[in-house]
Amino acid sequence: MRDKTKVVITSGYRWSYFQWFLLGFYELEKKGDISLHFSLPPSSFCLSKFSSNLLLKIADKLRRTFETDSYNMDGYIEYIHNGKREKKYFTVDSADAPYLFDERKLKSVNCYFKMQCPLSFEEEGFKLTDSIVIPWCDHAHVNSKLKLTERGERKKIARLDSCKIKPLLNATRSLGKGISYNDLKSGYKNYIKDRRINKEKKIMCYFGNSLGPKAEKNPIPDFDWEGDIMGYFGDKVCHPNEKRAKIADILNQMEDTDSRIISNANADSDNEKNLPEIPLKDFCAHVAKFEYNINVSGYRMSIPSRFIESMMVGTAIVTDQLKVRWFLPFDEEVVEISEMGYLPDYKINWRKVKSDLENLKDSNPQKIVKRYEDKWAPIKVAEYMIKTIKEI
Repeated sequence: MRDKTKVVITSGYRWSYFQWFLLGFYELEKKGDISLHFSLPPSSFCLSKFSSNLLLKIADKLRRTFETDSYNMDGYIEYIHNGKREKKYFTVDSADAPYLFDERKLKSVNCYFKMQCPLSFEEEGFKLTDSIVIPWCDHAHVNSKLKLTERGERKKIARLDSCKIKPLLNATRSLGKGISYNDLKSGYKNYIKDRRINKEKKIMCYFGNSLGPKAEKNPIPDFDWEGDIMGYFGDKVCHPNEKRAKIADILNQMEDTDSRIISNANADSDNEKNLPEIPLKDFCAHVAKFEYNINVSGYRMSIPSRFIESMMVGTAIVTDQLKVRWFLPFDEEVVEISEMGYLPDYKINWRKVKSDLENLKDSNPQKIVKRYEDKWAPIKVAEYMIKTIKEI
């Protein structure tokens, strides 16, 4: 009997971000390639065992009470290499901002997976637009008393050691309420069942707001808060939500399209919605009707869940120019057009954007599905992770 690679998960507060990778590990275990183990605080460990909604709610409340918030999922692998047992530590960083890292963790692990991995690591920081560079920042605040998501100046990382940083991907918003195999597999099957090769219409967009968050003029900004970014850089930036509203207007003038902006209010406001939101369980069924789903990079130029939620049902993505990358290059599943993001509106050639959308070639849903299965399915991602950890 061969000595299997042992994968041990030791923490993961924001579990919904990591369910894709856990499902991949579970699938590898069922194939006999690895053994998967959890060494977690009791409340999180319960999430890997329970299936009933009541028990999951109790476990989640205990977790939020007794565990410390983190953007990371941590773990290690053990395996035999050249007759010797090797042990290597890894973390998966789910922070939306491509310029936000856990410097302490980066120094302590062997392999640091970044779900929103920058295209490049320039010494001065992350290029948000053609004229704005945001310095590499720590998850941690200068004021150590502040909690992870509270507003406050982040520590700067003077020199980002990128040799350990490896790209990953951002997957679905949620596969289930817990992290047991049955829960995750059931959620995954719910998405996949809506896959369609024959499409009804050409292009869709589905965005939350037509305005960004209200600008906050803080002299020392927290770059993990979009309101601080908008206030600090002022006229040098224009929020992606405003561009999304213009994209929706363009689609409204075209045939075979469906454009939805849920609210005309500022992001994260409680103002009345124009349209009802599509329930998450039904979202992939809606997306699957279209050849293309439109993205405009927001949340600090991150790649959102709509990418994987589209590809898995055979729908391609048309997007502005990306500033982050996944662990393999995109093929037919992603079409990049003009740069938009946080650029000031006057720098965008809207005539070209409109022309690009009107002249999109017919997609190939069957090929998109194959690309998805070959590259982005949970088991493929898990295989990549283990191979990368061993090779680093």
